[in-house]
Amino acid sequence: MFAPRSPKNRLVSGLPVLPSALLASALMALLSFASIGQAADIVLDGIVATVNGKIITRYELDEQMRPVYEQIRGRNLSPEESRQVEMVRRQSLDRMIDDMLIIDDAERYKMKITDAEVEEQTKAFREKRQLSEADFMKQLELQRMSRADFNRNMKRDLIKHRLIGGVVSTKVVVTDSEVEREYNERKAEFSKDSMVQLALILLPAGMSALELKATIESGQMTFAQAAEKYSQGPGAKQGGDIGLIAWKDLAPEWGTALRGLRPGQVAQPVRVNDFEGLLQIVGVQEGEELPLDAVREQIYNSLHEGKFEKVFKDYMDKLRGKAVIEYRTL
Repeated sequence: MFAPRSPKNRLVSGLPVLPSALLASALMALLSFASIGQAADIVLDGIVATVNGKIITRYELDEQMRPVYEQIRGRNLSPEESRQVEMVRRQSLDRMIDDMLIIDDAERYKMKITDAEVEEQTKAFREKRQLSEADFMKQLELQRMSRADFNRNMKRDLIKHRLIGGVVSTKVVVTDSEVEREYNERKAEFSKDSMVQLALILLPAGMSALELKATIESGQMTFAQAAEKYSQGPGAKQGGDIGLIAWKDLAPEWGTALRGLRPGQVAQPVRVNDFEGLLQIVGVQEGEELPLDAVREQIYNSLHEGKFEKVFKDYMDKLRGKAVIEYRTL
């Protein structure tokens, strides 16, 4: 559940490795959250935002926040924890607004997804998770989602990712010289059988990863002590140790966060499913150095993803700059 996943969905050290592809995460969200379509059938008295005249209701936002609320149910939150939860709520609302802006832009480009494409992607979704049709329908029922709701969300996400692929990805260029420079700077990571031993802290909802990172780096507590005290993830009682993982099997966002760090150092916060997390390099096991041609595609993909994120941010900033967005009481 908690480790990064390679493109082949293999297991590493007994832990599943999570995919980093944008579409994969979007499809997971289809079963994680109820659909906007559900809210349209419910009489609501709360509007939290309007986007170009379209509304986002409190019900819709609460459904997005449901996993967080499940984590903190029954707890008496401190003022700081309450502030963190509100911050997460605002971030969730911002993501919903971004989705609406992208879908609006897709309509401008007259992008269409056929029912056959939705059915094909739904089949792939089920097969990847080894769900029979009956199991799939049971999951939808547990999430209070109809098949029509799921298909509507699937179509929306396919449109969104087709737009991003056409409008954003075409502006991302990675040159051979950039690949070669990256290889020379990171040769240790591209060695055959090179492994990194990691420790992981998955924080409870409402707790700031940056603040905990600062606490660890100031010497007030060790990473292992913080893991045992706070982590919701694997290996918490062992200081967060999740064992050795091949560099090549790390998700790009993990590899980026760990790049240039030495054993004992703590990376910038990462997201793992619904958790905010911290990673620490415990040790590095060197392997046989691989030639550039053997890792060229891997380096290209890593550089492309980093550039993509910047271009995507610029694209979203432009959409927001042209939009009429009104925030109301959360």
